[in-house]
Amino acid sequence: MEFGLFSNGERMNQLAAKTYDEDIFEVVTADKLGFQEAWISEHIARGNGYARPDTMSATNLLIAKAAAMTTQIKMGPAIRPIAYMQPVQVATEAAVADHLTGGRYMSGFGVGGPDDDGMAQRGVSDDTSLNLRRARMFEAIELVLKCWTEPEPFDFAGEFFSGKRISVQPKPLQKPFMPVGIASASGGSNELAARNGFLVLMSQYDTASAIRRKGEEFVQAAEEAGVPANRKAIRVCRYVYVSDSVKKAKNELRASMIPSIEHHKRSFPHHFAHVMPPSGKIEDINFDYLVDVGYSIVGDPDTVYDHLQRFYDDAGGFGMLLLLMGKDYGTRQQRARSMRMFMEHVAPRLRELDPDRKQPIEAPF
Repeated sequence: MEFGLFSNGERMNQLAAKTYDEDIFEVVTADKLGFQEAWISEHIARGNGYARPDTMSATNLLIAKAAAMTTQIKMGPAIRPIAYMQPVQVATEAAVADHLTGGRYMSGFGVGGPDDDGMAQRGVSDDTSLNLRRARMFEAIELVLKCWTEPEPFDFAGEFFSGKRISVQPKPLQKPFMPVGIASASGGSNELAARNGFLVLMSQYDTASAIRRKGEEFVQAAEEAGVPANRKAIRVCRYVYVSDSVKKAKNELRASMIPSIEHHKRSFPHHFAHVMPPSGKIEDINFDYLVDVGYSIVGDPDTVYDHLQRFYDDAGGFGMLLLLMGKDYGTRQQRARSMRMFMEHVAPRLRELDPDRKQPIEAPF
């Protein structure tokens, strides 16, 4: 197993510059500690009344700045909602970013959130359904791949996108192109990833059972397509915080996490559907309860390791654990210390896990 970050911005600052500085600080810290990847959310401000002034809506710009401040960590947007973007421009920007980062760029694509109204905002379509966005995403990715790999100008005539004499320069620095991650969802996303040798990105809201099911879909689709079925391609995200004890970790986080929990209970109650308390009332969910049931993996190194080992087994195995960041939980110093303690005391014990390792056959006698 390897380790990375999922910077899923939710700092709620009124000044975007402050949030972006914190995001970059976490990526730079991760780079110094040996984390392999940083996937950074790209959110489009919604036109339905819900908006955050510090939304990260142009992730490639943050990645370009962070690349100048880091040396080895790979970075990518998770995800670009490509259904309402111009694919030739997306392909061009990604190729340039690959060169600017010295070959440390990863692309990430998805359909966006369930209530994403980006297409309506951009005058693409008043139909913001997942089915339409998914169909547009699949065709856009087909066009992007051609932009990266076709040596000569080409014409493209699809259902949603078209162009003549398309020629993207430069081509990606990584050959044939940079790693591509697809947000794991229903409707063929896992199959698309499997056929094309893409990475699979699973969110902090995916349960262990859902990850196991999606992983099996991914492996089966790869086998049917005749490509290597590699579970190392699966990236899974969880909130992890390491301190000297469970009690100390709770005390360091409680005050800063409660507002976020209450916000999610009001705006996204479905996030807690799989951890409802015995009462069945979302009102009874609180910070300590979420830590105690393992929704947030918090505590001393041994406790965190035990939780992650069980989660890995229940999920059927995966290749990279992404630590959820981009939140103002605890102080900057506490977050950096947690990352360091994780890499020093937890990661070495998890690193030997190999989701593709064949179990030895025991002798019958």
